[in-house]
Amino acid sequence: MKKIIQSILIILIYFCSNLIQGQFYIPIAPKKIYPIQDYAGVLSKIEIDKLNQKLISYSKITSTEILVSIIQDLHGEDPNLLASQWGEKWKIGKFHKNNGIIILLSIHDRKISIQNGYGIEPYITDFLTKKIIKNIKPILKNNLYYQAIDNGTKEIFKILKNKYKKKQNKKNIFTWNFNISIFFIMFLLFYLFFIKKKTNVSLLNTLFLTNFLFRNQNSYHNQDEDFDSFGGGGNFGGGGSSSSW
Repeated sequence: MKKIIQSILIILIYFCSNLIQGQFYIPIAPKKIYPIQDYAGVLSKIEIDKLNQKLISYSKITSTEILVSIIQDLHGEDPNLLASQWGEKWKIGKFHKNNGIIILLSIHDRKISIQNGYGIEPYITDFLTKKIIKNIKPILKNNLYYQAIDNGTKEIFKILKNKYKKKQNKKNIFTWNFNISIFFIMFLLFYLFFIKKKTNVSLLNTLFLTNFLFRNQNSYHNQDEDFDSFGGGGNFGGGGSSSSW
């Protein structure tokens, strides 16, 4: 009888330990969700900034949101299920478009999963997802995580070319052309006015151009100020694939 009780206790302890190991708690979404979430610390700050800038710019043009989550360990979780749940919890993708993509990397397990929102599935099929993963696996084997993410997202861009284009692009181009036209008209008027007044035109032109360039340089450095955040309400249905590297 004692042996039976001991056996039952051993089995219970074994299953309980597996349950504890198999729990990975998806972090609470930050107030401002950026594309790169490196919880394993395998990317440098420069690499994170470059990838963030690239994926934010892509999102502004297409509205498609690509979130890259890098973790140290899956703790026994299925990478496909975890990636899909992560996208669902953080609501990656635009509301009604469901055009979110999750790229999950687990460093210790050496596993990658790419999960697509409902709106992406018709364009990036499971077959194409496997192809993307296959192409970047040799890079991951060499622990070149930045290059792998960079190449993987480039392939996604190619597949989704001209999909989910924002309609306001024409408006932005018109606004830019209008601002340039106004600038040259004002420059010409200032030039003609100060010639008549016999003022030092070169000095005034220099000050005017310096102010213009400095203002635009500041706007370049603050280019993500108009980036609200990822997470508009996308839904995930399990479309995608995973693999070890």
